[in-house]
Amino acid sequence: MYKRYPSLQSMSAFLQAARTGSFSQAARDLDLSHSAVSQQIRTLEEFVGQPLFLREKGRSSLTDAGQLFAGMLADGLMQIDKALSSVSNRELPRRMTLDVDAELAQSWLNARLPALLALFPGREILFLSMPRLERQAFERVDLSLRYGYGEWQDCEFAPLCDDRVTPVASPALLRRHGLVAPIEPAEVLKLPLLGYSRRSWIPWLDAAGLEPMEPQATMVFDNVANLLAAAEAGTGVGLVRGLLSADALREGRLVRLTRTSIPAHYNLYALWPHGGAEKVAPMVDAIREMAAQTFGAIG
Repeated sequence: MYKRYPSLQSMSAFLQAARTGSFSQAARDLDLSHSAVSQQIRTLEEFVGQPLFLREKGRSSLTDAGQLFAGMLADGLMQIDKALSSVSNRELPRRMTLDVDAELAQSWLNARLPALLALFPGREILFLSMPRLERQAFERVDLSLRYGYGEWQDCEFAPLCDDRVTPVASPALLRRHGLVAPIEPAEVLKLPLLGYSRRSWIPWLDAAGLEPMEPQATMVFDNVANLLAAAEAGTGVGLVRGLLSADALREGRLVRLTRTSIPAHYNLYALWPHGGAEKVAPMVDAIREMAAQTFGAIG
């Protein structure tokens, strides 16, 4: 329902009279007549249903209601002034709201943000990393980068890349154990292992021809970025995606331990609201190309 408000002119006249303590001075400051200021304040008092000034012997002082209203109204008008000045005579950048899986952001996309921004000059990107439980609705999101199975019902989507999972470790961990990569899969199990709460070691063990039984982990993580950091520190061996470990592998902070890898059972997708494909297509293409270049760089 539409709500009626007093005019800004009447509220400005009230504030000026409250500051100066004089209707006449407020009229001079606002370049209005005394009667015009009096009428605007009277209209405002009729709207709120009680007097805002006590008028005695040619002087005006605020009532308790007037003092309360003046204190709160000043902040409100300041916000209106800020809102107007933020858009007046300005060419605002086109905004895109991008929701990115936190693990993807930390382990891969953040390092590529300068290159991504350079591809879209004049575009303002609002970068979100919403918790998984809050990702059902798209009211605030133009484009979302998520891992999944490609079975979403509430949006349009497209795959960005397939991936493979392989065990990695730091060179320092290998040196401590007197090993040089690549090593045999059975030797991997002799090293301290890092677990991930959403991934089992069993599919990789099965592909490597080893007993498909979940091994004991030294530590278990619910965030791959933290797992990768622990692996780089030499804490243990992590079973991770190629995309998320690519930078560490290329820079030598991590090494692949074996030639055995397995396809990731869920992959990276771009998602957007129904009807929004045209707006996000250039950025989807750019991120897909960045992923392809990443895989190309690590071989």
